[in-house]
Amino acid sequence: MLEFELKENTDVFTHLKETDKPIVMYGTGNGADKIFAAFDEFGIKVSDMFMSDELFRDDCEFHGFKLMRYEDIKSKYSDCIIVLNFAVFRRDLLNRIKSMMEDYELVAPCVSVFGSDFFTVSLLEKYEKEINGAYRALCDDKSREVFINSLEFRISGNPAYLFECQTEREEVFRNVIKLNSDEIFVDLGAYRGDTVEEFLLQTKGQYKKIYAFEPDEKNYKKLIENMGTLDNAEFINKASWCDNRVMSFSGGGGRNSSVLEIDGTEVNNDEIVHTVAVDNVLNGEPATYIKMDVEGAEIETLEGLKDTLKTYKPKLIVSAYHKIPDLFTLPLKIKEINPDYKIYLRHHPYIPDWETNYYCI
Repeated sequence: MLEFELKENTDVFTHLKETDKPIVMYGTGNGADKIFAAFDEFGIKVSDMFMSDELFRDDCEFHGFKLMRYEDIKSKYSDCIIVLNFAVFRRDLLNRIKSMMEDYELVAPCVSVFGSDFFTVSLLEKYEKEINGAYRALCDDKSREVFINSLEFRISGNPAYLFECQTEREEVFRNVIKLNSDEIFVDLGAYRGDTVEEFLLQTKGQYKKIYAFEPDEKNYKKLIENMGTLDNAEFINKASWCDNRVMSFSGGGGRNSSVLEIDGTEVNNDEIVHTVAVDNVLNGEPATYIKMDVEGAEIETLEGLKDTLKTYKPKLIVSAYHKIPDLFTLPLKIKEINPDYKIYLRHHPYIPDWETNYYCI
């Protein structure tokens, strides 16, 4: 039994399966592919699809549907359920979603960023122990609110739960992760330098050292172009993991690059990546601040950071959304490695509940 009460008890897939309303999909791409796969499993039928006006073309089709504009949907349906198929973080698009929610019921089904999992009510029972443990590990009322609202969102798909609990990232640096001029920053998943730039902004350009890890070759080149002139900065074209090995890599230059176990299948040289345990790179030297956005490899990366976390207890930012169980399992793993950590949870403006991060001090 959960140690807190949830309002939602019917998951979004069951709701869509049982509704009499037409179901209309908004948006295309990988997210839509995953949602269609989940709908196939549940036997959910879709009536129409539409896309944003700025992307619309008359000849656009997706999964056998001729794509429409939102104005076409409004003309055709007095009532329907809109299913959001893509991630939204731009302010104008978030406001657009809020406006659509005034016209129709709108849901954003929770599917795993990596893998083909999706969230259903049955997972609450499967992970009951971990969910209760993660909830108990949280340090403040805001964290507990975010945790519960994230679960309510994942069950129902209703973005209102995310809007209710979101805070700006700046609030974290003001109230939780307080950086100074003596930081030794380990950026795991440095992408093209955006979080290094954020770090420099927070510390007014003062720091002791930066280690920036980025496994994707295209992103790594951009990272060097953007940040390569920094003093006392080390750039590492490897993926963080629990140990040093060679693995298959799903890259492409985007944010959703990931490392995968090689299962004996032959892969090209441009499809492999060298992984490293961060403890081996630091070799006993301290870190004071670690940002971890490693596209589904958070648990393995924490394993490869055990010595550093036990010895130096650096401040941590850990993404909590790449895999369905991450929200429950990550705080328990952090506490297992170093029980002295205080753990906070925040959600920043984003649909679905991406940009939901654990902040540890």
